Amino acid sequence: MNAPEKKVLVLALMLFALGLLVHFSPWDPVPQMGTFVYTEIPPAVLDANSFAESPKEKIDVHEKKTISAVHKKAKLQVSFPLSINRASAEELCAIKGIGPKLAQKIIAYRTAKGPFSGESDLRKVSGIGKKKSKDLLSFIVFD
Repeated sequence: MNAPEKKVLVLALMLFALGLLVHFSPWDPVPQMGTFVYTEIPPAVLDANSFAESPKEKIDVHEKKTISAVHKKAKLQVSFPLSINRASAEELCAIKGIGPKLAQKIIAYRTAKGPFSGESDLRKVSGIGKKKSKDLLSFIVFD
């Protein structure tokens, strides 16, 4: 064994000894990750009355945020195609490309001018052009 090989062997033995020292030492050089517990609140518990604060039942701020975050994740189940003349704002928001503001504009136009009869009526709503109306036609029906 020549001198460079001896140096490599000594270095490997020193690193092995250092690893054993760290492994069996009483102190922990790597911090342990804490555990995270997640419990989902069933939808039956989340109703409009669960957010009312009463003197008997106080909900702290952190718990209230958790409940509202879980409540917001629950989405409305909508079956497509959707009737544009009977759909609510929440149902219209389920369509890709329609947000709350555009849904309100569609409902406002529908109440002011009457039911939609076709694509040309839909284009008269502010915010809906040719491209958006073509995208929406696969999700809606006119009845």
